[in-house]
Amino acid sequence: MIGNALLTHLRTPEPTFRISTTLLFISALLLAVAAMGRPSFAVDDEEGLSGEVNIGGSMATGNTDTTRVDAEIKARFKAGRLEDNYRLVGEFSDDNGTTTAQRILGSIESRYDMRENLFIFGFLEYDDDKFSGFNYEVEAAFGAGYKVIDDDNMRLLVQAGPGYRYSKFSTPVPPALPLLNSSENEFLVRGSADFEYDITDTVFMTNVFIVTWDSSRTKLENTTALTSKLIGDLSTRLSVNVRYNTDPPLLTKKTDTLSKVSLVYGF
Repeated sequence: MIGNALLTHLRTPEPTFRISTTLLFISALLLAVAAMGRPSFAVDDEEGLSGEVNIGGSMATGNTDTTRVDAEIKARFKAGRLEDNYRLVGEFSDDNGTTTAQRILGSIESRYDMRENLFIFGFLEYDDDKFSGFNYEVEAAFGAGYKVIDDDNMRLLVQAGPGYRYSKFSTPVPPALPLLNSSENEFLVRGSADFEYDITDTVFMTNVFIVTWDSSRTKLENTTALTSKLIGDLSTRLSVNVRYNTDPPLLTKKTDTLSKVSLVYGF
């Protein structure tokens, strides 16, 4: 097992993106929703489609050439008792010609109200993080949840259930070591708490906490965001994301944090 981890994580993956490709990807996201416009607030129980595009980044040139781009698009579709939530994330960072971050994540979660505050859910996620030691990971879960708070300006949802994860290692298994695994499969338990609060007509906050547990590791993730409307459909957002892994790959830290200021376009 230790030898497998060493072979998997000691090599640095070669970058497959270019910054121009990333910028084109983000531009396409913006154009996809440019014709639709209204402010997107945390608590939104209206029927139909709503969502947002969130973009943050930085660039420095001269003695140090660094570029970082983060993009996220979220959409919520509600029809009667059914609610679908879609999420697509892209992260890219370059430091003096060396790629230091490259991640694509996509997920879909469906919820169906059984009674006033009780619902069932299904969740599917694909995570391609080139610096995680895995080529990609696919996670699926289902279960039940409860709306602890469901007011006009505040919502708190908790949910939990069993799931399954398939992880593909970044480094292929050498022919000389055929007994080592190139992938792993784990049954898991996934739980989350989703808090949304409209503080005023122009300011809202969200906090999403996620925990996944299996026989080999426990992962915790928390994202807190404060969003303030600027003008029209544009807002600004301050967010902090913390990811913690109890058993990370060799030569990697247990905790990753990302703090950023970004622009948000609501639709």
